[in-house]
Amino acid sequence: MIDFFMGLIELISEIAKILSFAFRLFGNIFAGEVILIIMSSLVSLLLVNIFFGLEIFVGFIQAFVFFILSLVFFSMATHSHSGEHSEH
Repeated sequence: MIDFFMGLIELISEIAKILSFAFRLFGNIFAGEVILIIMSSLVSLLLVNIFFGLEIFVGFIQAFVFFILSLVFFSMATHSHSGEHSEH
């Protein structure tokens, strides 16, 4: 019975990681778009192009962070724990 609940908690924690990735990525993209829309109505086209370039740069950073976090989580999920327990 305890194993069932531990498995359920592990499943919920894995789903929470995926959801946090999704919400973080959505929030960053949405905020960037809102800033671009607001800036395009307030300033000239030249300054808006600078913000477009900045948004592309932020997109590359987001992709890199997403890749690294995915790599770490996959590494943690596939890491063998068999050699960690030693006798004292």
